[in-house]
Amino acid sequence: MVNLTDQEKKILQGEEGVVKQKCMQYLVEMCQIAGAERLVDLDGTGDMHTPGLDLSQYYSISVDELADFADRGGKFAIPTFANKAPFGEQAPIHGWENCNICWNQNPKTRHDDPEFHKNAMHEDVYKILRKMGMLTTHSCANYLTMSYLPSVGQHCSWFESSQMPYCNATLGARTNFDGSLATTLLGKAPYYDMHITENRLGTLLIETDRLIHTDLEFDVYGFAVGEASDVEVPVVTGTSRPTTTQYQKFNSACSSGGAVRMYHFPGITPEAPTIEYATGGKPFKQQILIDNSVLRSTYESLNFHTSDDVDMVYLGCPHLNIVDLMLLSQKLEGKKVKIPLWIMTAPWLYDIARGLGYIDIFEKAGVFLMSGACLAAMGAVPEGVRNIAVDTAKQAQYITGCYPDDDYRLQVCYGSQDDCINAALTGKWTGEWR
Repeated sequence: MVNLTDQEKKILQGEEGVVKQKCMQYLVEMCQIAGAERLVDLDGTGDMHTPGLDLSQYYSISVDELADFADRGGKFAIPTFANKAPFGEQAPIHGWENCNICWNQNPKTRHDDPEFHKNAMHEDVYKILRKMGMLTTHSCANYLTMSYLPSVGQHCSWFESSQMPYCNATLGARTNFDGSLATTLLGKAPYYDMHITENRLGTLLIETDRLIHTDLEFDVYGFAVGEASDVEVPVVTGTSRPTTTQYQKFNSACSSGGAVRMYHFPGITPEAPTIEYATGGKPFKQQILIDNSVLRSTYESLNFHTSDDVDMVYLGCPHLNIVDLMLLSQKLEGKKVKIPLWIMTAPWLYDIARGLGYIDIFEKAGVFLMSGACLAAMGAVPEGVRNIAVDTAKQAQYITGCYPDDDYRLQVCYGSQDDCINAALTGKWTGEWR
């Protein structure tokens, strides 16, 4: 039984129009599935995969219905940002001309075809969404560019593996994996899991026998933490104070290795000034040591290839921040890659990178900077690529899903950004766990 307010009941009965009614029907169903007894009013920000009109197989909003809603003055209830398009519909916003790949190996769906790109942009829908107030960032890491972040305790509705822990743990705001047209348009979400204070308390203590301080260590440690935690909330020790890049890597890795929506770094993250505070004074269910042998094993599970000959390098999962682009430009200036190197960033950073001269450096090095998509979610790699190098655990795990058939198993070289750059310059993989 979902307890709705009088206003919510009116929306459910259709008194505020069909668009809001369908959104409320969807949210009521989500409450029933999650065991939530009520909805919570959102006072933070929203994020959703776009176009996002198909809420589920049962609830879908037509373009005409959405256009009518917007024409009548309908707006998003909270500041809402556009995530990337979902799997199967993704195309880069910038640099798409260099994407010589086909979705599901279908030659009629080439990403470098202007007609395919035009259709993939769904500009008719985005025009309506912008009229309703959407900020079309088109990024899996909207926190890099939104310039309007939620504060501690605010209820949000986000949708992305790296964004969930960033909202909950890094910022101390509150979200579940529920960003959608329904939650952002109504400004409401099912009240369960990370929206509830007691569910955010740490339940596991995770320790390590080395100081985690490099980008690669944060990435590997994050994936191991995810595998060890599953759906629990870990209190994680043994790290230096993370940079933005390291937060991106740890957050995406722990959410990919397991289902970590929330964690605590004692003395660092907002809700964990101490271990005792992070747990609410309750004892841990379990204490887990992720020692160097576990870290090495985790690294090797992500670094699976039979040949050191690399065909392609991909960087940008999650989307790279502006400092990442700056450092890459410094490392690549005056050099020339031997094999394709693709870099993915947020669209709102692309013109900034151009203004700072980074794109010119990349182009002279033979490197392609793109924005707004993800290689794995684009569903393929360029023809002839059998061994790809990446620098994040999330992409190492995701990219093989493009080719599940035994006769074409994509292999992955996984390591640091410097390892990947060296592979791009030489065509050989020399990375290892150090």
